Amino acid sequence: MRYLLLLQIVICLASCDKTPKETPKLAQVIYLQPQKYVEKSIFYGTVQARYSSPLIAQTDGVLDWKSQPGDELSKSTTIANIENPEIARAFALATTAESIAKQQYNRILTLSKTNNTSKQQLQEREQMWIMAQQALAMAELEYKKSKFTAPFNGVVGPNLIHAGTNVKVGDVIGHFFDLSNMVVEVQIPVGFKNALKTHQTVIIEGTKYTLPHVPKMLNPKTHMMIIHIPIQNLTSLIGEVIDVEIYLKEWKNAVVIPLSAVKFEDEDASVLVFKDGIFEKHELTLGPKDAKNIVVTSGLEIGESLCLDPHHFYEGDDITPKYPEL
Repeated sequence: MRYLLLLQIVICLASCDKTPKETPKLAQVIYLQPQKYVEKSIFYGTVQARYSSPLIAQTDGVLDWKSQPGDELSKSTTIANIENPEIARAFALATTAESIAKQQYNRILTLSKTNNTSKQQLQEREQMWIMAQQALAMAELEYKKSKFTAPFNGVVGPNLIHAGTNVKVGDVIGHFFDLSNMVVEVQIPVGFKNALKTHQTVIIEGTKYTLPHVPKMLNPKTHMMIIHIPIQNLTSLIGEVIDVEIYLKEWKNAVVIPLSAVKFEDEDASVLVFKDGIFEKHELTLGPKDAKNIVVTSGLEIGESLCLDPHHFYEGDDITPKYPEL
């Protein structure tokens, strides 16, 4: 009887020391399927007009703007004047002198038809009128130098020199732009030279364009490749800096996973893969990435189940997988 009681006590103690089996953890996993991945890169582009004309002073005087920045003007419309009293007075005198010379010539011409004047007088008046016309042409040329007129239909750029300023020959007072032909200038580091090809896709403000060409030389000042991409219906302003997204390479049937599913430790990258009820750790070799996804070139296979949250689980954890609902 004593031995039976001892046996029961031993059995009871043994059962009390046995640790209960843990319930497997619930983890979010996804089933890896082949995907298409487009490798992209974002560059800064500057909005420009393909055709623009600098407004350069051709005479000295006081600047007087007749338009405002952003005004849309038709060809030959006055943009600004340079007030120069001497040039204006010379033009007015030459205009008056040519008018008088013309009237005198016409009067002598009428008299010559009735033989009331000599041929020599007629020739002298004609020569005086010609000389007056030449003088007027020279004065008009100088007068036109004081006028800035639109060379084509376009828009007035920012004033580089404000009204009332004394300007001199060669001063650039502003620019005039053709808005019907716009481009985005993109400067690209030389390291991308082998990744760029003509007709590659470009996204600008949500609109799809293509690369018109790939430059064969670098800008000597910036040592960058410069590409001008024609655009239409752009809402940005001239001179504005905008994002230009260029598609560099397309990966077909690639292993693409969420960037958040990768655990980075020093220079190593790993993921947790669900297999036979537990998580296994896989070291990765990574390819291109963006803000959300990354391409895996080795370490994962299509068909494996990937843990979406590797920071709250460990290798060897017993897991109950939860796949996304279809």
